[in-house]
Amino acid sequence: MRVDLLYALTNRSGDMSWNEVLQATRKHAVMADQLGFDGIWLGEHHFDADGVDACANPIMLAADLAARTERLRLGLAAVQLPLWNPVRLAEDLSLLDHFSGGRLEPAFARGIVDFEVMNINPKADRWSKGPEDSEAIFEENFQIMKAAMTMKSFSYKSDTHTYPYPNLKYRHGFGGVKQPNNVDHGINTVGEDGMMAGLGIVPQPLQKPTPPMYVVTESMGGFQGAARRDIGAITWYPTGKGLLELFKTYQAEVAKQHNRQLALGERCAVLRMAYVAKTDEEARLATEEAVEAFAKFVNYVRRGNPWLDIDEDPNDPRFADIPLFDLLMERDHLMIGSPDTVLERMTRLSKSHNVQHWLLQMGFPGVTGPGLDASLELFGKEILPQLKNL
Repeated sequence: MRVDLLYALTNRSGDMSWNEVLQATRKHAVMADQLGFDGIWLGEHHFDADGVDACANPIMLAADLAARTERLRLGLAAVQLPLWNPVRLAEDLSLLDHFSGGRLEPAFARGIVDFEVMNINPKADRWSKGPEDSEAIFEENFQIMKAAMTMKSFSYKSDTHTYPYPNLKYRHGFGGVKQPNNVDHGINTVGEDGMMAGLGIVPQPLQKPTPPMYVVTESMGGFQGAARRDIGAITWYPTGKGLLELFKTYQAEVAKQHNRQLALGERCAVLRMAYVAKTDEEARLATEEAVEAFAKFVNYVRRGNPWLDIDEDPNDPRFADIPLFDLLMERDHLMIGSPDTVLERMTRLSKSHNVQHWLLQMGFPGVTGPGLDASLELFGKEILPQLKNL
């Protein structure tokens, strides 16, 4: 059993400076490292003046946290792949893998907030034009990034990208050793015409051939794409039958594409909001307002109600009356309560769906300060050891 934190740089009240938010992030990463959590995951979000998750560059932040922790895996969930130059991204991720001593695990997504994507790369529009362009950009950027991280002499050509740039001469650095045969990094190569034929990416990752990679997705197609690329999948909203179907689809697609049999749930991580207090009542009092506000924000971004199972009718009148907190609790979206309650809920879902990898978002928007510190301590000391023994 692997248990990680998903950490958001939240400041919903607006009372903290960004530097104070950063200091809290550093403190909680060190706490997670010392308490025995396996990893911490950071998202990428832009223009977040509302304090939902003010982290524009998770790669830089992870480099800072790598220097402050010893064993914690450093996850990125998720890098918005269409917003990056894929070669620069390959270089940055490789450098971070070395900075962290091989503790990096990046996950990728297309981006879900329209004003973030459209203000950085409007070609990745997935709203007015449909998802096809966004999906094509994601796929090509992924293939370029992976090739740049693994090819000794990197080259790539399509209608949209050409590496190396055509008709460039390479001038070898004076005094350097030409074309070494035993290097563990990329090599610049030259064709018969004297022009550059391949780029040497320096450095290449410490973990070979690449760090473990994931996509963040909620859809059947997303899980199939992850299996086809032979990388993991992280998912948030699906529950019940929907979550089981995603796990089964991933398992079957890996067998089909790679002739390899995985256990149900293997290489699939499940994200849930979490908070631990001494009693269920205390935990609800501390989180209910924040949970409902965040859920309404997610409903707006997702343009619907993503919290229901696949066989539930969103027009059922019951859903108009039930408090959002209770709806999310019923469907196992919240690991919130006393240590006994949270352990029971996580144990039950771990066994029913064979969940082997958890991402817990404790510092979700509106939940910060001493209560979050206490929640981390309670989870680390009273729940985590028992989960690890499942």
